[in-house]
Amino acid sequence: MNDTKAPKSSQLGWDMDHVWLLREGNWILEGEWRSAKAGWRTIHGRVEIFDDTARYILGDEEGPQRLLRLSPARANRQAFKVEVHTESVTLVGSVRSFGMRQDLTAAAGNWNLAETALQRSDASVEVDGIFTRLGDVHDAWRWILRPQPLDETWTVPQSVVSHIRTLARAGAPLEQCGLLVGKASERAVLATVDMTNIAASEDTHAMDPAALAQAVEAAQGAGMEVLGHWHSHPFSPARQSDEDIRLANAQETVFGVVSLMEDAATPLGLFRIRSGVSLPVKLVVQD
Repeated sequence: MNDTKAPKSSQLGWDMDHVWLLREGNWILEGEWRSAKAGWRTIHGRVEIFDDTARYILGDEEGPQRLLRLSPARANRQAFKVEVHTESVTLVGSVRSFGMRQDLTAAAGNWNLAETALQRSDASVEVDGIFTRLGDVHDAWRWILRPQPLDETWTVPQSVVSHIRTLARAGAPLEQCGLLVGKASERAVLATVDMTNIAASEDTHAMDPAALAQAVEAAQGAGMEVLGHWHSHPFSPARQSDEDIRLANAQETVFGVVSLMEDAATPLGLFRIRSGVSLPVKLVVQD
């Protein structure tokens, strides 16, 4: 039996700092849906999550409209109650977490609903579900939910993205970090400055104040500015954790996060914080 203690960052990654894969805010929904009378077809919509309520608003009124009420008393690594309100019936059930996966099951009389949500490294959530009555399929769905970005576009050179990814992989499983340098007025990240994570940690990062001051001075001398910083998430998606948001420096404009949780992909996300909420921006990678 392996008694090695799992690194703290692994637990942060598995828990996502909270217990519902979808944070409060607006999410874009894209995927497929089928009913008992028709085959699979494309569906689009959005999900609004506020005050422990998830409201699904689909572009096609014939789609599976629903509203979820989440237990406000939910806690990490524990099952919590959920109510699912559909156009046909209200079901009561629970959500259980299994690492980066969450299973929702609910029932009412002859009605049963089962849904699985999987966290992906790019911060999107993959969802598959089925809604049955007396064992017959009433609805089924498979879609991707993505956080709705701010209506602003930032650019970054491919060379900068490649360098960040290489540095993050080379330093894993410790978090790596660096500065994002460019011009805020143009919403352009033009370069990155490598920084040492003096915390030498798998779940947090810190930079030497003296080295940071030197980097700021050098950027200003080159006619640019330090826009913010990036860091890696060895075990969790490319989005700011709750701790990242709490520790964010108000003087920084943007925050980059690169995820290493999947071997096949190393996504990089860029975020801005508005009223304590981390929101992605549209990021264009230029050759």
